[in-house]
Amino acid sequence: MPVNGASGSSMFSFTPGTIGTSFTFTIDQKFNPPKNILALPLLRSVNESDDETETTTFVSSFVDGGVTKTGPFMGVAAASCSKITWGLFCDHSFSNPTKLILFF
Repeated sequence: MPVNGASGSSMFSFTPGTIGTSFTFTIDQKFNPPKNILALPLLRSVNESDDETETTTFVSSFVDGGVTKTGPFMGVAAASCSKITWGLFCDHSFSNPTKLILFF
């Protein structure tokens, strides 16, 4: 199956993170009309705010063919994707992952 396009961009318009605590940041991306895609979150860098940190990026959920699938997932392969909820868990860290999407 040929790739009809690709997109790569920062997940957030800022660099989310935490000092002295942990938090999960999420952001929605919608497709209208729905798309046939392969989407992956890529962790580029982690800035530590303490000696012991944890940072994880993932797909929190996605909608394929009108059906919501709840993760976390390491990526999405969907034939009719209308929404992806990207996730970033930060524990004493800051990061702004890349969202990579291949369109088929």
